[in-house]
Amino acid sequence: MLTAAVGSFERYLRIDAQKPAESLMRIRAVYAIGIMMIVSQSVSMIVMRHTYGRWTYDHAISLIACLVVFALVNLVRYYKNTAFYAAFFAVLMIGGTLASALPDHTGINSAMIPVLTIAPTMCAFMAGRRAAIAFFLVGAALLAFLYSVSITNPPQMIDGDYRRETNRLIQGSFAMTLSMLVSVFVSERIYLLVAELREAAERARKAEAATAEFFAKISHEVRTPLNGVVGLAEALGGRDLAEPEKRLADTIRRSGDSLVRILNDVLDLSKIDAGKLSIDPQPTSVRLMLEGVVESWRESARAKGLEIACSISKAAPERLLIDDLRVSQILQNLVSNAVKFTESGRIDVSLEAAQLADRTFRLEFRVSDTGAGVEASMIEKIFNRFDQGRMDTTRRFGGTGLGLPICRELASLMGGCVGVERTGPNGSVFLFTLIARAAEDERGQCAPADEFAGDFSAMRVLVADDNEVNRLVMRELLKTIGVDAEFVDDGRPCVDAASARPFDVIFLDKEMPGMSGLEAARNIRDGAGPSASAIMVVATGDDRLRDDPQLAASGIDDWLVKPVTLSSLAGVLRRAEASKAAA
Repeated sequence: MLTAAVGSFERYLRIDAQKPAESLMRIRAVYAIGIMMIVSQSVSMIVMRHTYGRWTYDHAISLIACLVVFALVNLVRYYKNTAFYAAFFAVLMIGGTLASALPDHTGINSAMIPVLTIAPTMCAFMAGRRAAIAFFLVGAALLAFLYSVSITNPPQMIDGDYRRETNRLIQGSFAMTLSMLVSVFVSERIYLLVAELREAAERARKAEAATAEFFAKISHEVRTPLNGVVGLAEALGGRDLAEPEKRLADTIRRSGDSLVRILNDVLDLSKIDAGKLSIDPQPTSVRLMLEGVVESWRESARAKGLEIACSISKAAPERLLIDDLRVSQILQNLVSNAVKFTESGRIDVSLEAAQLADRTFRLEFRVSDTGAGVEASMIEKIFNRFDQGRMDTTRRFGGTGLGLPICRELASLMGGCVGVERTGPNGSVFLFTLIARAAEDERGQCAPADEFAGDFSAMRVLVADDNEVNRLVMRELLKTIGVDAEFVDDGRPCVDAASARPFDVIFLDKEMPGMSGLEAARNIRDGAGPSASAIMVVATGDDRLRDDPQLAASGIDDWLVKPVTLSSLAGVLRRAEASKAAA
């Protein structure tokens, strides 16, 4: 409540919260000191009224001071030079002290002396150490002057006894000196530290931006050659090859997939650290998602002589609102580890669901294996970054030690958790729990059981990519699923082709030397050509693009992250078909 009130008051004073912290502290000191002076003088007037029982000359001084300070605080709304306000407060305090000390020859015995002694600190917080030192010098001279006023107009009771006045002078001088020293060495140090923190924060922001740009560049530069490796290996695997050649192609593809997973782990880690990894729940067929995860590892498990199976509780809804990409990523990591660390036996992936409330379910995904298990002392360590437990584990099985830490952080972002439920010499069970709501009427986002199902041969497809390898990959993959596409090598020829002929789907590389994919998409959308309503798909090696608001602004309908695979390509074409049908 207090924070809200302060915020409203600062908005009234037109204080820009985006200003440097030290500037904000100085302008806040102005209005804070002003408010405290008004409050203290108001209390002083009440006390004096109770003491004297009547209106006095001191009441008038306090009232005038309150009105002047009130006007000064409101002036902050229009003028924000803190040195001016420090000077004004200094003049006000000196004037108030003189007005109180001179008429009755009160001198050094004036009630305003305590206010005068703390003035250097006020000036320091508003305008810095020079203002504090300047007021100290003026204040010291003023104390000496008031002392002279007192001793030249001695008290009536004991003529020539100035011990009280001398004591007041010494105390006032000591208090003012202390106030000046505190303001110079403490308040100035505070402002220096605030400035250093601001500079450190700015450096951190720049370093974060540079890191993000570095990872984006690395992602693009690594994904582009990986696109050739993975895509062409998959295209080769789909051809009628002899068994040895098929095994070679499959080995190349699986090696490329491993590189992609490592790259994704590193990029996800950087996004988690930067707080930029977002969770996007969508209606998802959890059964198809789970079956897809298991199927993607069936071949690797079979190669090691392992059985792999999945089971889903009947209590689990058919469709759930979950981020299928991130849930699938966690399960992929858990199953990957199970396959890697199990030498014989089987791997089981299961889902149990318990209804907590109306349409809300607690999901328990379990990945169990018959491997050697995890040592009790290593259970927490394997969830630390770059830590795989024992050194011989890294040497024998490889890996980056990022999979399980990322799983735990992704689960936490979704409000769930990942851990080891039980382990021993007969195997381990990893548990991933999540709270999710059942979807209502939307169709699930996962691929059908046959991920390449559908006849795409009638689709008119245009591909724009300046990289020859990328064009070759797209040509071979599209040919595998029955699509005969047209290819161009830049954005401008893409716009020309789309203006001349109708296309159902247009794939555009984001970065092209002549005209970028996003610019080409805008031109096609804005034109009156036969492809203005085509489904626009941007292909990129930067997976951050999925969160980029420029996509929708450019007329992009979907995205395709490199390396392109048959399943991801078929998924895009299926979504394009569904969009066309809905239109």
